[in-house]
Amino acid sequence: MEVRITTLSENTAARMGILAEWGLSVLVEVDNLKILLDTGQSLSTVHNAVALGIDLSAIDKIVLSHGHADHTG
Repeated sequence: MEVRITTLSENTAARMGILAEWGLSVLVEVDNLKILLDTGQSLSTVHNAVALGIDLSAIDKIVLSHGHADHTG
């Protein structure tokens, strides 16, 4: 089993071109399954996915941890 975890949105930015905002969005890849855990607060998840070369149209499942706007934006 191969697992890869990529943080797409959170409140710090480690490098240029990556947006930070209050909230969370994490891409979890297990073998050939792609799961997006939370969607962040606004546009940072999509912006950062593009900047990192991640195709969000390839996501198989979306899991929302809870109903706060910073996780379900």
